[in-house]
Amino acid sequence: MPIKTILLHMANDDAHATRLAVAAALAKRFSAHVQALYIATPVSMPAGATGRAASYGYIAEATAIAHENAERIEAEVQLALADLSYSWSVEEGDHVALLAERAPYADLTIIAQSAAQRSGERVALHAPDRLPLETVGPTLLLPPIQPATAPIGRNILIAWKNSRESARAVRNAMPFLEEAESVTVLTIDPPGKSHEDGVDLVGWLVRHGIAAHHHAAVALGGEVGDLILACAGEIGADLLVMGAYGHSRLRELVLGGATRSVLANTPLPVLMSH
Repeated sequence: MPIKTILLHMANDDAHATRLAVAAALAKRFSAHVQALYIATPVSMPAGATGRAASYGYIAEATAIAHENAERIEAEVQLALADLSYSWSVEEGDHVALLAERAPYADLTIIAQSAAQRSGERVALHAPDRLPLETVGPTLLLPPIQPATAPIGRNILIAWKNSRESARAVRNAMPFLEEAESVTVLTIDPPGKSHEDGVDLVGWLVRHGIAAHHHAAVALGGEVGDLILACAGEIGADLLVMGAYGHSRLRELVLGGATRSVLANTPLPVLMSH
């Protein structure tokens, strides 16, 4: 399916300008409409704001400041998307829930990595990078340091295993894959075992006119997510395509190991689908 609607997560944070620049570049590339959703509720708060009263006080103040900055950020959107079709809306509430409500009507949702904020100095209130597990549509996750003008999708790495999540991610990534200069299909097998899944996917991609090649790696006891990111670095990938894995346990969302590792540590954009 072509990318004709892009849902853009906007907030009162330092990374919003990069997300906007990426959305503008992709909208021009795919002739897409951009839905800019500005959520005034803070994503995180200082670790020192402990206690119910302090937490409520910080959230109220941060939300008020975000509303004050909404007009300025809307002006940035108007400038970046001046020659494109777009809409702008302002909401308060849970970032993941608000994005998940709109994601079914978008062909791509752009968010930023929030794991980098989870340090000793800040406490996460909302984690937008959990969105891939809440919607079937593709989510483009940007790393903390993503040059606004850096190309996305010239050299693509597909982290592949024969699963529903991986298959959906590859199909959702077809607009990028069809324009890529290089596509590598990575499969990771345990020691002493090998599968033909990667070769089969390469054959399918080639029949769709995509010149892909297969790279097999062996897991030697380390984190699969770290191995995926290491391979991405070795080949100079500028986009990682992979399935997002997770399940609910007593109402808590538990991420799969590779998904958790990539979300926390990726240095490159990741297109994820669940």
